Amino acid sequence: MSRLILYLIILAALYWVVKRIFSPATKRRAANPEEASEEMVQDPHCRCYIPKSQSYAISLNGKKIFFCSQDCCHKYLASKSLPKA
Repeated sequence: MSRLILYLIILAALYWVVKRIFSPATKRRAANPEEASEEMVQDPHCRCYIPKSQSYAISLNGKKIFFCSQDCCHKYLASKSLPKA
């Protein structure tokens, strides 16, 4: 009976080690902290957040505006050009 308990403990320890090795949570952190935390920007049309490097940016009235896609940019610009009632 004590051998069975010992085998179960060893088996559980091996399972834990293998799980830790192959778990996606054990990915290494980026060497450069700048790469790990990129600035997020909000699309003014659809309100979603995207990394600044992946955004579609335009300059409007001297201000840089970031969009998630070119389509959102066109929709935003179209909504801004409509006359206000």
